[in-house]
Amino acid sequence: MSWAERINRRALNIGTPLVLMGAMWLYLWVGPWYEAYVHEPHWGHNYAEALAFLAVGLAYFNRRLVSDLLALLAATLIVPTSLELWPHPASAITNGVLVTLIVLDAVVERGREQDLGQPAGRRLHFWLKGHLLRFALVMLGHLPLIYFVVRLPQGTYETDLVTKVYDGMVVPFILLALMEGPVQKLGRLSIAKLGFLWGMLTMIVSLALLFHQPETWICMAITLVVTLIGTVSMYAGRAAGDTSA
Repeated sequence: MSWAERINRRALNIGTPLVLMGAMWLYLWVGPWYEAYVHEPHWGHNYAEALAFLAVGLAYFNRRLVSDLLALLAATLIVPTSLELWPHPASAITNGVLVTLIVLDAVVERGREQDLGQPAGRRLHFWLKGHLLRFALVMLGHLPLIYFVVRLPQGTYETDLVTKVYDGMVVPFILLALMEGPVQKLGRLSIAKLGFLWGMLTMIVSLALLFHQPETWICMAITLVVTLIGTVSMYAGRAAGDTSA
């Protein structure tokens, strides 16, 4: 298998943007933007939300029932966090623990033939494998839903353009993620690769709107490099006859 084929099959999917979104979002709020949270605690929702995206992305790559369930729990916390029904430190710590458990699950279950906690019934196991992560993606979709339907109409401190653009672009990203599996292709590209490209474009556009803030430049550089590598491998795979490209 060539390098392009390995990247095409392992990284050109919705998992890569999810992990990058969560990791870079978390980096900015743990590091450069932490003082903004100190001065305005309302910004605390960003920690749990970033960790939710990271959790679902990690579970996507791990492909284990335990990880899928943990990711669903993390994504579900987006609702009380975005609606500020839960203290932000509590939701952040909870999702931090869930992400840690997903990483530990990936280590423990590495090389196992069967998932930990796999139910005896084959139908139940098949249903859980097919739906837990999809439910988690639906819960991630509540981020833009709550923003546009609840927070924005009722008045929110987050009225900046980048928030509206990011939440708006997340909607088709989540829809593409939910289509992966039942729908193989749209046009000449697979749903997985379309999801990858749209997810990376979502980050590029959002970071471009923040380009006046130098602390975001490292995130933009990482995003552009990953997008470039993915695009080159995609075309190289097609040239080599990779049917999944």
